[in-house]
Amino acid sequence: MKRGALLALLLLTSCGGATVAPERGPVARAWTYVFRLDGALTRLEATVCFEGDAPAELGPIDRSGRRYLRSADGPLGPDEAPLPREGSVVLTEHLPPNSCIRYVVDLDAAARQRGGISGAYRIGDDLIASTSVWLWAPRRRAPDARVTARFELPEGVVVSPLWARNADRWFLDERAFEFEAYAAFGTFEVRHVAVPGACLHITLLGRPVAMGPDALTQCLSGSATAASMMLGRFPVREAGILAVPTPLSQSSPFGIVGRGTMPTVAILVGEQATPEHLGRAWVPVHEFSHLATPFIARDHAWLSEGIATYYQEVLRARAGLQSAEDAWRNLDDGFERGRAGGTGRSLADESRDMRETAAYRRVYWAGAAIALAADVEIRVRSGGERSLDDALAHVNECCGSWDRPMTGEEALEHLGTIEGGAFSQIARRALGDSGFPRLEATYRRLGLERDPYGLDFGDDEEARALREQIMRAPESLADVPECGPWNARE
Repeated sequence: MKRGALLALLLLTSCGGATVAPERGPVARAWTYVFRLDGALTRLEATVCFEGDAPAELGPIDRSGRRYLRSADGPLGPDEAPLPREGSVVLTEHLPPNSCIRYVVDLDAAARQRGGISGAYRIGDDLIASTSVWLWAPRRRAPDARVTARFELPEGVVVSPLWARNADRWFLDERAFEFEAYAAFGTFEVRHVAVPGACLHITLLGRPVAMGPDALTQCLSGSATAASMMLGRFPVREAGILAVPTPLSQSSPFGIVGRGTMPTVAILVGEQATPEHLGRAWVPVHEFSHLATPFIARDHAWLSEGIATYYQEVLRARAGLQSAEDAWRNLDDGFERGRAGGTGRSLADESRDMRETAAYRRVYWAGAAIALAADVEIRVRSGGERSLDDALAHVNECCGSWDRPMTGEEALEHLGTIEGGAFSQIARRALGDSGFPRLEATYRRLGLERDPYGLDFGDDEEARALREQIMRAPESLADVPECGPWNARE
């Protein structure tokens, strides 16, 4: 199945952030959750206990979650009663201090929706359920609120790594409520894998794929190591990876990233995929590359998707998962598909309306063209001393824990700190243009030329050196840490 079709099928219900909190009632400063699931994984019951004044309202982290709420009661005790609702929120403003309430979510109803892995999704006896389905929170929260959680699960059932954790306590920060994350519940195996600078917690869902769990883990670890060749380390220190088997592909047709307190990445894996195909697949590298930047507002998808699309080819070449020549040809083929796509409007408009018009190819590959042009410009201006890698390293270091969607303008400002704003200058010229970003000058610098037979690589020594710089692996990578079930936290 083509990527565009999968995006239409699986992304339509994914959420990008929390609903807007009203300015009324006390600000919640500390609370705890206890989550309980039934044996069939069809119902989640949450008990929420507040320290001090109760907030005025409790709401889902995304509006779509309101459809799955079945009840909300409080305060727990002899006088327990259903809590009133107003729109998409439960009213809690009249509760006494230090109250506990309970709410119940219908996971089975969520799994029956056609939201794919971006909502709730059953894999055999296991269940993937985005926090957009089942996590409710005070609408007014202190930026430094102290929030913890526990799961009380049926015997044999576990939850995949989701937030920061120490033993049976989980720790949530503002990102848990601003962004969705992907959790799995079931009887699966979780493997803890070390890659340069990071620990990955890989959850193996459903029935085993044909290649077996060892080969599957090794393939995903190899893709993560390739993604480490952008910053010299994996983009985040810890991530949860959901390996989701599917009959749709012989490789990996789709992935999606969650931006909670700890990033989570769900990746579809073909049930009959071979290590050779999955190990070289672009999808895992693409998704892992997203983690190098904060979540960028969906109206500016050209930026986040363009960077990931460019690096899916570059990083695989750096890691030896494909040849440099194949990487250049794949980029060039993608640019041709991007030129043929879209609705004839400016890139800014195409990006804003992409999910309505399905102009994915135009947006993704136009963004990749901007990334290539900027990478070349930065390298030329700096005499080969700097690159787009450095611009992304700056964004990752300054804003890796950004707790709200970053606007496109904010992202351009941070990316533009390298070599006189090369990235932002090139991007702004392209955003208002109804045509595909012009690459003629970039191709000349790279010694690339299209002919009736495909892409021709010129013999100019300076151009060849520039091409080699882009596709060359870094001299060293970060050390590989020791990894266990969680990172200790007080």
